[in-house]
Amino acid sequence: MTRLVLSLTTIPPRFPIVGENLSHLLEQTAEIESINLYVARKYKRFEYEMSELPEVPDSVNLRVIDEDLGPATKVLPAAQEYKGQDVQILFCDDDKLYDVNWAQRYVDASKKHPNCCICEEGGHLDAPHYANDGWQGAKAPRAGFIEKDLTYRLKRAASLGQWKPSKANRPGYVDILEGWGGVLVKPDFFDEACYNIPDVLWTVDDVWLSGCLERKGIPIWLNTEKKIRSLGHKNEVKDAALRNLIYSGHDRIAANRACIEYFREAHGIWGGKVVSK
Repeated sequence: MTRLVLSLTTIPPRFPIVGENLSHLLEQTAEIESINLYVARKYKRFEYEMSELPEVPDSVNLRVIDEDLGPATKVLPAAQEYKGQDVQILFCDDDKLYDVNWAQRYVDASKKHPNCCICEEGGHLDAPHYANDGWQGAKAPRAGFIEKDLTYRLKRAASLGQWKPSKANRPGYVDILEGWGGVLVKPDFFDEACYNIPDVLWTVDDVWLSGCLERKGIPIWLNTEKKIRSLGHKNEVKDAALRNLIYSGHDRIAANRACIEYFREAHGIWGGKVVSK
């Protein structure tokens, strides 16, 4: 029987508050074998003492690992730990609160799409914050998204920003998974090359992981059935949030595009062509 493991990471500024999110994960209705929190001994952006490691609920496993892989630490160490096993890994953010049926929805969706990566938030490469160059993936049907037109903006304004629906309005394939909504994968989806993340690109795990899957021909299915939007930015610690980071002159959009260009040039995916040497 396929086992289900929940996997996530955190950073030192959130060590004191990550317990609330972990406690919510323990309330899931799905049958979960293990909840693993992966913490690096040394971080690229932060310093801490081992005495400051987060306190976790008794049913959560704290895994202290040697290498900080950036936000991809939420899944890549788990993929390595469970490689070759009949396991599904559901990874997520540590600053969101997920409804109690969240994990079960992924299990159900994976039965309908057994050879896919499953997500509930995602996007297409031609979105403004990704390549924004008109490239279209060939996998069909493609997921559909609401248009942020005048009607949308008026509703947002009338609700004083409280009305914020999920951007996806039709299930289908996407080019980019967005990990904050949760992502279900199998350990063997990731090969050794996925762990060799170039500088700058480690800051944009969504594009990096999506490129790794595309390179291996693994489709990303966006599920909308019975979906409940997760609560955003719970205990985010804004000063530490990657979405606000400018690293080596790259903000989030610039880093996304650098990552896309890397995969186009190095692996010929997403409309790129590998140049023979």
